[in-house]
Amino acid sequence: MLVEVQRVWKRYDDITAVRNVSLTIGRGELLGLIGPNGAGKTSLMKMIATLAKPDRGRVKIMGRDARLPMGPIRRRLGYMPAEFGKMPEMTVVEYLSYFGAAAGVPRRERQRRIGDVLELVDLVERSDSLVGSGSTGIKQRILIAKTLVHDPELLILDEPAAGLDPRARIEIREVLKELNSLGKTIVVSSHILADLEEICDHVAIMEKGQLVTHGSIANLTEELRGAAQRVGWILRVELERRDQAYELLAALPELGNLSRDEGAIRFETAKRDANHVLAAMLKNSITVLEFKEEGPRLEDVFMRRTLGAVT
Repeated sequence: MLVEVQRVWKRYDDITAVRNVSLTIGRGELLGLIGPNGAGKTSLMKMIATLAKPDRGRVKIMGRDARLPMGPIRRRLGYMPAEFGKMPEMTVVEYLSYFGAAAGVPRRERQRRIGDVLELVDLVERSDSLVGSGSTGIKQRILIAKTLVHDPELLILDEPAAGLDPRARIEIREVLKELNSLGKTIVVSSHILADLEEICDHVAIMEKGQLVTHGSIANLTEELRGAAQRVGWILRVELERRDQAYELLAALPELGNLSRDEGAIRFETAKRDANHVLAAMLKNSITVLEFKEEGPRLEDVFMRRTLGAVT
């Protein structure tokens, strides 16, 4: 395992930020860290980044105990905080060169890597601009470039999509997918569950300092599907008959959470009752264009796992 977190605790004065958390992260994994504000995500990420030490428990990064001097290991890590801080009066190239030098990247190698990361995050044309002059999305991409300039194996990214518009979120998401495809191990926190669901293979959910669940998204959603009394469904019919179809479904007592948007009608019901929907459409000569089960989403897993989490 690239990262091993073993029963760690972290307190700040009278607040317990992380309580008895154990977690492993495999090489090449893209792990989404999820939880509400105050759940302990940032504190856990700082311990994984070796920027904070646990009060109790142990963190091992690349096989080395984080209680030992971590200079060599830190050169193989990249940490991006959630806050920008004050951006210095430097151009993008100067900024990246500064952090590359601090990480021990030789001058000739540094120039090549700066060019590579600027191309990766699509900032080549802004290389001579001041780092503080861009939009929130530009600044986020600069911070990602800074995190990458020394070519780390492990990336720890705290809310990289915070405050971004939809286009910038998509761009950041594509960068993370590309980095993971290159073999980088990534730990990323976000409140935007749909983004994490698209890019992550594993998630860890925190609530009140505790890890309430951890595993692959596929396994967690399948467990929820198996435990559910009802499952979600999507029905699509011809546009001119959609209102009639909705009224027919509203009259079926076994359906719940009925809703509609521009393209579909959604509802929940037990699998054994799904045939009643098709029977109602057939009886009224309504052509069914699509009828399929809608599996649980990461949002459903989050809500089910965090409601009633133990303090």
